Amino acid sequence: MKFSRFFFTAILIALLSISVFAQEPQLVDETVARVNTDIITLSALTKAKAAYKQELLAKFNNDQAKTDEEYKKNESNILNILIEDRLINQRASELAIDVEAEVNQAFVRLSEQAQMSLTEFQEYLVQQNIDAEDLRKSFRTDAQRRVILFREIINPIYDKVTMEEKRAWFDSHAEIFKLPGEVTISEIFVSFEGRSEAEAAALAKQVVADARAGKSFTDLNKLYSDPKRESTKKGGLLPPFKDSDLIDYLRKLVDNMKVNDVSDPVRLDKGFQIIQLNQYKGAGLRDFTEVEQYIAQEIAFERGNGQLKDYFKKLREKSYIRIAEAYKPSSDSND
Repeated sequence: MKFSRFFFTAILIALLSISVFAQEPQLVDETVARVNTDIITLSALTKAKAAYKQELLAKFNNDQAKTDEEYKKNESNILNILIEDRLINQRASELAIDVEAEVNQAFVRLSEQAQMSLTEFQEYLVQQNIDAEDLRKSFRTDAQRRVILFREIINPIYDKVTMEEKRAWFDSHAEIFKLPGEVTISEIFVSFEGRSEAEAAALAKQVVADARAGKSFTDLNKLYSDPKRESTKKGGLLPPFKDSDLIDYLRKLVDNMKVNDVSDPVRLDKGFQIIQLNQYKGAGLRDFTEVEQYIAQEIAFERGNGQLKDYFKKLREKSYIRIAEAYKPSSDSND
């Protein structure tokens, strides 16, 4: 499994038992790596590793063996992620990207998830020995990354996607654009209440004859349909049915009807139901013009994901990055 970049999101940090950090002996901090004018400290690396372990424990339902196995495979990549973060921060500064509004909104969302006011949430962080600025930094870096990657990778690809490419993607992903058939029907329900079954049957047959002779189905509904039926309040109109949701007896009726046809009476437990088919839309595909923008975005994301490695490689090549000897990863750990 490929190592996920967002392993130490702010939410995960907030959910950590941060007391783990608080209770550990204070490390004498040292510089693990220098990224241009920024440094990555041992304490930052330690926090990132602890956050990743917590994510894995949650992912594997506290299976320590699986957690340890996955952690061992990916531990050496954690420093690379921290280096990428510094490069993103620096690139955001170069481009004068301001994401503070997003950071504030993310902080508010997190407090809402905790079902606390913002003030209560800030107090909770203090009680849990969680540095609010650490959370803000994490939110900030994630927001900067999204903005930068959209601006420098995704958007340029999006602008160059041709109509032919979009059409080809649409055709090859037709399954996700399928629309089920939809049926709209109205009913008149002649109840057994206050009449015998024979009387109800005779009345239902007369209603059908009147409807087929051209009388308004809505007017007939007002005259004869059970006033307690929810549909009666809407002139007999029932909510639209997906093709696949029609129960068997309605399916058999609809399959043999054309729009505006009126069915024979169908005996149900409490009366006779008469159906008029108002509209039938067969299964099909969404119109291409409705999803054209979405398709261009998907194509851009697919291609953009393939360019991420090259993007960060170029950022590294233009930067001064020095990793302390003790923390240099093995040559095959950057895949």
